[in-house]
Amino acid sequence: MPKPVQRMLPGLAIAAVGTVILVLAQDQPAWLGGHVGPGLMAQLLGVGVTGLGGAWALIRGLSGPPDQTRASMAGCSAGSPSAGLRFSGPALLGAVLVFALTLPVAGLVVSAGLSAAMAAWGAGERKVPALAATVLGLMALVAVIGGILLPPTAPLWPTL
Repeated sequence: MPKPVQRMLPGLAIAAVGTVILVLAQDQPAWLGGHVGPGLMAQLLGVGVTGLGGAWALIRGLSGPPDQTRASMAGCSAGSPSAGLRFSGPALLGAVLVFALTLPVAGLVVSAGLSAAMAAWGAGERKVPALAATVLGLMALVAVIGGILLPPTAPLWPTL
């Protein structure tokens, strides 16, 4: 397989996942009367994931091979992930699973915070202040968007 095509594969795989999300979301209405419907966020997510995956594939396909000095400066070899990213895949999948399982009980804000914590940890963030800022920032953003801008279709706060 040619090298440009190999470099494009991760972006194409992400674009394919976005396309599947978009196709599955088409059965859900985006708007119910004048209110946000259950399909709006899923459709926006599908479009966004497809677009970002396609852009990544295009950029990687048009760019040359990675500069060896950049890889050596980053402290990792070109073929293996750094120690901090070893569990990134399972952590990111776990973040999605935690969000889906905790949403009905913990509410949107707390579920988003737990999911953000797992995703940030999986992305290699190990400094507690930065991790806390990421989680608290996302929770505040979800609370503002859900409480002020868009009426959520899921509970914002834990049900007691």
